[in-house]
Amino acid sequence: MQPPTTIRKNKILKAVVEAYIKSGEPVGSKSLLSILDFPVSSATVRSEMSELSEMGLLLQPHTSAGRIPSQEGIRFYVNKLMEKQPLSSSKRAVIYDALSYADDPEKLLKTTVKTLAELTGAAVTATTPASDNARIHRLKFVQTGRQTCMAVVIASTGLVKTRLFKCDYVVTEEIIRVYETLFNRSLEGMPVKSITPAFVQTMAVEMGDLALLVPSTLAAIMSACGEISGFNSTSAGRANILSAELDGDTLKDLIKLLHSSEAIESLIAQLGSEKKIVVGTESGVSALSQMSVINEPYNIDTSCSGIISAITPLCSDYAYIVSMLEYAGECVSKFLKQMLSIEDI
Repeated sequence: MQPPTTIRKNKILKAVVEAYIKSGEPVGSKSLLSILDFPVSSATVRSEMSELSEMGLLLQPHTSAGRIPSQEGIRFYVNKLMEKQPLSSSKRAVIYDALSYADDPEKLLKTTVKTLAELTGAAVTATTPASDNARIHRLKFVQTGRQTCMAVVIASTGLVKTRLFKCDYVVTEEIIRVYETLFNRSLEGMPVKSITPAFVQTMAVEMGDLALLVPSTLAAIMSACGEISGFNSTSAGRANILSAELDGDTLKDLIKLLHSSEAIESLIAQLGSEKKIVVGTESGVSALSQMSVINEPYNIDTSCSGIISAITPLCSDYAYIVSMLEYAGECVSKFLKQMLSIEDI
């Protein structure tokens, strides 16, 4: 691919890409005349479009048809020609209001992907805050029955995981207080990933006879910590991709990818944690060869805490989707910081 060598070619390429994104139809020279912001003849436009095709930036599906942008043309547009699109106050309000009702990080991200999928028409995935350095912030216990209880593990990243467990004795308010005092004193501040079977066994030995009363409690805590330290993501809008014009095998592979947490984890690890737009085959994933992935990080502190990704057809309004993801990322960062600053989560 060679970049356009004149301002006029840039403007024509930009107009073709944006007209194609809007209509999904090949763009002819005559239709461009009403879009371009400078006087030019139809013959000149045809000549420039022909040269852009020779550069590999435009394609002509049929001899008599207009042009459509190639993958390389979309890449050049995204890199050099796309203009930032301010988000309207009404759209900002929709996102902000929807996210403001979430009362924990998991609900916040589920609401985020659902809202973005509805507003963008893309399939949207978000990863929960990075758990590599997560620590136990607090443990809570809730009585759920005469001999049943729920362990609530709250991580420093804001993730909250719960596990039910059964006791061989009647649970009382006093026992709940003993649980919270005992386990918070022993585990608060511990790295989540260190709560392994070996650690639990060592802790049980140190607890002496008391350990005989809480084996199910220890198992519940360990199980919840295991889920926190693993990869977690949430998705919405998978059905949106059904409107994409994909061949049967590609569509089947894409649906399979979107329903596999392992595949999503692999994709996100491959794409990295920085802000980017990956166009078509650049992802190296065959199921995404006719799609683009737009990545937007969100932060709790100065480093990336997680990623919001939109998977969308090549013919998409990139400026609009990028603006949506950017604002949603800002809101997620803000609300997460607020949640994690509250002492009594």
